[in-house]
Amino acid sequence: MAYHVSLVNTEDNSHKLIFNKNDFRDFLLKEFNMQESLDEHGQLEFYYDKEDESFTIFYTEGIEGEYYINTTDDEHIEKLIAIANKLNDGTRVRGDEGETYLSLEEVYIHPDDIQVTHLSLMDRFKRWVRRNTCLIIWTCISISLLMYKIITRG
Repeated sequence: MAYHVSLVNTEDNSHKLIFNKNDFRDFLLKEFNMQESLDEHGQLEFYYDKEDESFTIFYTEGIEGEYYINTTDDEHIEKLIAIANKLNDGTRVRGDEGETYLSLEEVYIHPDDIQVTHLSLMDRFKRWVRRNTCLIIWTCISISLLMYKIITRG
């Protein structure tokens, strides 16, 4: 199971780079050799590292200025930390349990995230479902197609 690790900035200043999709896009493409993947309507699907396409950054729909990765790879988390450090504006890396990463070894609970760590199990599940809707739909379709193939074979 992958960890949901977010790039967030909870400070009140909306003039941060992460809040401007175009400027953040330019930053990722220039500073981190990323490429964007667009859907058939020209809308952003995700960013990926040109040298390691398994490193993908998704935009969190409905939460302005939040991007995330789903990973179990420490190198990917380190890349996200490097992005936050390069921004140097209060943007930070937050794990799926509300922990903020200074590095892989140094984590803490940011004051803005204390409420996140006290959510009930059901509220955490609802947040997980909202953040992983595409993954859930893809999994359901894949299972349905697999079952259809099995049923129509015999």
